[in-house]
Amino acid sequence: MNLLTKVLLEDVLEAVSKKITAVYGGGFKPPTKGHFDVVKLALEQNPEIDEFIIYVGSGVRNGVSQDESVAIWEIYKNYLSPKVKIEPVKSPIREIYTYTENNPDEEILWVIGARENNPEDITDIASRTKTLDKYPNLQLRVIQVDSTVSGTATRKAVKDNDKEQFFNLIPDVSEKEQIWNMVSSVIQEIL
Repeated sequence: MNLLTKVLLEDVLEAVSKKITAVYGGGFKPPTKGHFDVVKLALEQNPEIDEFIIYVGSGVRNGVSQDESVAIWEIYKNYLSPKVKIEPVKSPIREIYTYTENNPDEEILWVIGARENNPEDITDIASRTKTLDKYPNLQLRVIQVDSTVSGTATRKAVKDNDKEQFFNLIPDVSEKEQIWNMVSSVIQEIL
């Protein structure tokens, strides 16, 4: 085997053996149908993903805490790939950068959801990814969903005791009633 072939083969083997991790972070207060769809679509569009980490932030919104968000993601996880892992963290964006720094030999796909025709989402993505170019192993994957779902609308449905609307804003899973009970027991007035 000549030297060029050997070098090319080594490069190919290194690329094939490199772990590919997707990271997705947010508050998820609570995780909505839109959030779920982002994970599902990202896995479908990027079958090369070896592991998919969802970082759930520590903030509280209208009484919905990290604990409720993690518990709901654990339910959703049953409807997603076994590659999905849920991690509670203080700051999801900081955790994405830290993971990237600590794993320079991995290819990291930063998954961010965007609602179609929503300029606010594009502005938000731009502000969250300002330092993306500092990390050679980090690539952005924007996953567009055709959804007007938001955490705010989901919390408002609970505050308004509108279970039907709430069920429309979360994934169609058999544990909908359980999720409703989790969120409705903690929701506080929306200001």
